[in-house]
Amino acid sequence: MVGGKSGRSAPTPTVRTMDRGEYAEVIAVAARAFWCDPLVDYFSRDLLHEYRLLPAVFGVYLRDLVGPDGELWIGEHGGRPRAVAGWLSPGGYPRPAVREAIRTARSVAVLARGRHVGKALRLFMEVDRHHPRQPHWYLALLATDPAVQGRGIGSALLAPVLERCDRDGIVAYTETQKEANVSWYARAGFDVTREIRLPGTPTLWCLSRPSGRGL
Repeated sequence: MVGGKSGRSAPTPTVRTMDRGEYAEVIAVAARAFWCDPLVDYFSRDLLHEYRLLPAVFGVYLRDLVGPDGELWIGEHGGRPRAVAGWLSPGGYPRPAVREAIRTARSVAVLARGRHVGKALRLFMEVDRHHPRQPHWYLALLATDPAVQGRGIGSALLAPVLERCDRDGIVAYTETQKEANVSWYARAGFDVTREIRLPGTPTLWCLSRPSGRGL
């Protein structure tokens, strides 16, 4: 019956670490998830530029997270990757100087083709200034294909690392540029620690999750 519920519980999402051969498909998943994102819109000259920019942006992100301090978790739907969570482990941030220089060069090369480059760099510097320096798990990327949002995949993706945080007494930290995400993260135990508002740029929210919150 249209609009009715079958009474069956939704299947538990399949969560696992990413295989290297899935790199390109996971970039596509992240690009779909961030289409018309406030921060991406801010950098993009127009919709065509945004369409081309997104894979380049997430190529930089994923290259950073496949390093020795990174973990990439995949949420499957229909037997294919449809969501990704990328973490840096305690001690992985701030990054070693050489690795940070490489990441910065790649990021600048991507952003230089966009707009508001100067403001974007100031915004990122401000975000970095408020990043915690004590050991923590850093959720650098969380993306779910819009076609499968609302099925619990995002929450399931967070579980493996948040359970470790609770077990080991480690804080988790992330940022978001969508105000609607703040309440979603709150359900996973994250608190807003700061709102970053620079003139003429989108607002970013910094969120921290103390250990022991449970899931």
